[in-house]
Amino acid sequence: MISIQLPNGRQYEFRHVVFDYNGVLAENGRVSEEVRRLLAELASKVFVVVITADTFGTAQEELKNVPDVELIVLPEDKDGKEKARYVQKWGADTTAVVGNGVNDQPMFFIAGLKICVLGAEGVSGGIMAAANIVVPSPEDAIKLFLNPMRLSATLRS
Repeated sequence: MISIQLPNGRQYEFRHVVFDYNGVLAENGRVSEEVRRLLAELASKVFVVVITADTFGTAQEELKNVPDVELIVLPEDKDGKEKARYVQKWGADTTAVVGNGVNDQPMFFIAGLKICVLGAEGVSGGIMAAANIVVPSPEDAIKLFLNPMRLSATLRS
C-alpha cells in the first residue's frame, strides 16, 4: 500500500495502481527497459495492473518478465467502461489510475487519484481535464508513486 499524508490533513491510501498500456507505458506497443524496471519496483509495494485493448498486440510479450504486474487484455467488444468496472471492484477510493486516452475516461471519473501521461501518442482533452496530475512520461508517473512526497507536493492545497 502507498500512503500519502497531505499537509491539509487529507490522507490517501492506494492499494491498486491501474495503468493503460499504449501511449502510457508503451510507445508503438513497446515498453522501455526503464519502465519495466520501475514497474517491477512499484509492484513490490502495491498491486499493479495494466488494462488494455492491446492495439499493437504486444502487451503480453512486453510485460511477461515484469514480476507481479497483472495484465488484463480487454476483448474487442469491451471499452473503457470495463476498465471502470475493475476500478470499482477493487475500490475506487483506494485505486490510482494512469492513462491518456478516451477509453480511460470512465475510470478517471471514479478513481481516487488520476494521472495523465502526455507521451508521444498524445492525450485526450477529457483525460487531461479529469486528471489530478499531468506528467510527460511513464517513468515520471511511476516515480510519483515510488516517492510519495512528490505526490504530496503536487496535491497539497
